[in-house]
Order: sequence, then C-alpha cells, then structure tokens
Amino acid sequence: MLSSRDRPFLVFRRSWPNRYTLPVLLGSMEKEGLTDSFSVFMAKTIEEVLQAAGSGEGILCFSFMTPHVGQVKEELQRLKNILGGKVLFIAGGPHATGDPEGAHGLGFDFVFRGEAEETFPLFLRQYLANRIPSAPIIQGGAPVALEKYPPFSLRYQLYPPLEISRGCLYACTFCQTPRIFGRSLRHRHPENVADFLRQTLPRGYLQTFFRSPNALAYGARSLQNFDPGAIEGLFMACRESGVQGIHFGCYPSEVRPDWVNPEVLGLIKKYCRNKTVVLGAQSGSDRLLAKLRRGHTTEQNFLASQWIRQAGFRPHVDFVFGFPEESLEDRRLSLRLMERMIGEHGAKIHAHTYLPLPGTPLFEKGPTILDADTKNVLRYWQGKKILDGWWEEQAVMTRSILEWKDQGWILSSREI
Repeated sequence: MLSSRDRPFLVFRRSWPNRYTLPVLLGSMEKEGLTDSFSVFMAKTIEEVLQAAGSGEGILCFSFMTPHVGQVKEELQRLKNILGGKVLFIAGGPHATGDPEGAHGLGFDFVFRGEAEETFPLFLRQYLANRIPSAPIIQGGAPVALEKYPPFSLRYQLYPPLEISRGCLYACTFCQTPRIFGRSLRHRHPENVADFLRQTLPRGYLQTFFRSPNALAYGARSLQNFDPGAIEGLFMACRESGVQGIHFGCYPSEVRPDWVNPEVLGLIKKYCRNKTVVLGAQSGSDRLLAKLRRGHTTEQNFLASQWIRQAGFRPHVDFVFGFPEESLEDRRLSLRLMERMIGEHGAKIHAHTYLPLPGTPLFEKGPTILDADTKNVLRYWQGKKILDGWWEEQAVMTRSILEWKDQGWILSSREI
C-alpha cells in the first residue's frame, strides 16, 4: 500500500445538493477496492479544496445541479488558476448528464454522463495506470443493478436515505429523472436493504428513510403492476433488521397521486413512523397536467389527499408554478385545489417555481412569470405556516439559468 505522501489525491467538492451522490460514489470505490489508492478528501469550501490538494497531483470531483452552474464555474476557474495542470477536474451529476458539452465548456477535463457507479471506478483505475480516456465525455453504460453496489459509504460514515428504486415509468416533460435513469424500474431487494441497514445499526442509525421517485411503485415493473406485497415485504425486512423506525412516503420518497389507495396507506400506518405523506400533485389544472404528461388528473390529486388524511397522515402536497404555457386560469385552478386540500384535509403545501433543466422537453420553452395575485396568496399561506418551499428562491434560480443559457454556459437543446 502506498503511503499517503505517495498517493494521488481525490477531492470531492461536497455541498448540500450532492449529499446523496457522494456516499454512493464512495461506496462504489470501496466495493472496487480503490479507496487505499488515493488520499480521499471531502471539501466543503474552496479553502478546504486547496488545503487538501496542496502541491500534489490528483483529481478534483464536482457533482452538481443546473441551479448551481454559476457557482461551479466561478470556483472551477479559480481552482484551475491556482492548481494548474497537475490536477484533473471532472464533473458528474444531473447537470453534467443533461448538458455534457456545456459542462465540458465550463472547463472540466472529463464529464460523466448518466449513472457512474461503474464508469467512475473504471476511470480511477485508468488514471492510476496512466491510461485516461481520450474523449472528454464519458457515457454511462447499461443501467446499474442497485444490489451490485452499496447505497452509502461505511468507511467515511456517510449514510443518505437508502435508495430502494431507480428509474421512472413516466415521462413528465419538466423532469430529468426518467431521462437520466430510464423509464423502467429497478428495485433493491428487501433482504439487500435489510443487510445494509444492519451495517448501520452499530453506528447509531436506528431510523431509516428511503429514496425513490415514487415510493408506492416499489416492486412494480409496469404501470399496472402495483405490488403491496413487495412494499410489506420491504417493511418486514426492515423491522427484522433491527431498525426502530421506518419512514416511507415522505421526503425523499414521495408518492404519485395515481398510486395512492387505502390499502397501501394502511401498510404505511401499520409499519412506519412518519406522520406526513408527501404527494406530488404539481398542478390543479387538468389541461396543464396533460401537457406536462403527468399521467394523472386533478380528481386523483384530491382523492389521494383525502385518503392520506383519512388514513391518519397529514398530506404534504407539492405544487409547481411558472411552467411554460401556464395560464392565469391554470394557476387559479391550482390555488383553488390547494385551498380545498388545506380546508378539508388539513394539508400543508410545498410550493415550487418551475426550473428549466437541460435534457428535458420543456427546456427550450420559456417559463411564465408569476403574477402578483398568485404570489400574494402563496405568501399569505406561508405566513400561516400552511405552505413551505423555496418557490421564491427558485424564481431567482430560473432567471439565472436563462441568463447562463444566453451566455453560452448551458448548451443543451436536445433531450437526454
């Protein structure tokens, strides 16, 4: 084994948005036996990056989302000016996948597109052998089997919510998920979940949260394949592992309204500790839902919220404003549905502003600007503590994304 002095460094630029990504990448390194080949650091600031890199040679890794392009570009330019040519700068994550050419244009030497549990360790081996690829964009291969890699990093004690499903059966026009991970579902087997949970118990992790684009699709393979038995099997395996609390159907394992029913809510009530269920309604306009290819109706939104309340949970309902081609009437319909959910179901609303994301069908269409009346209603409910979310901050992010696109920092005009 090389001493730390002789090993190249591998620095991950750690941030709140990539808190779920880095543990998985580190876990893939651990599985492939690569952690002792590098001096590994996780840096929360530029100063920590510079301290970790010193005057040595190595790799600096960024994983980021589109709203953070400006900050990443600024940091990258500063670091390249200081660290020079002895460092390779690599990028991955949702933005790099949606706009690989644009990410390369920001100044990265290599850009990873798609899932990286396999391509990232392979790249590290190539680096160690002085055989790095000639092409700057590294394309992910076949969809990764979730059970092949750990969902966290034991060595660095990073335990994000455990990913139980990957992919999405739908094709919402504003969302990157099905375009990054595919439109088929992959699930982590209950026993595999339980095995990893048992590894975290000695470290004090007695509660488990999950990560899924639609928690209620766990075990399903198609739109007609709802599987409550698979969900109960997951809960039973978690209990048998020794965890004291299961949290399912809450962030970051939200549910779609068209998959909600009293049977599955009864299972969540029986086995889980969460008091809320997060519901992705997105809009109260059937016209807009159809244009977005959501695959459900406003009636299903309302009925799901009602069933959640009747099962003893508080609905926490996502709504998005500012979609391209969104009309004032679409917004009024959303506000009316939100008001009904609040009044009849005791719901709490989680409000968003639409973010244009490269690689999605809506990216080239301009967002609509929220009118004063809509903003006033959202702020009123926010003051009453029955609405939360970063909708005002996201409005600023949307303007920044459009500016970066105009400046050529974001290039993608094609669907992933």
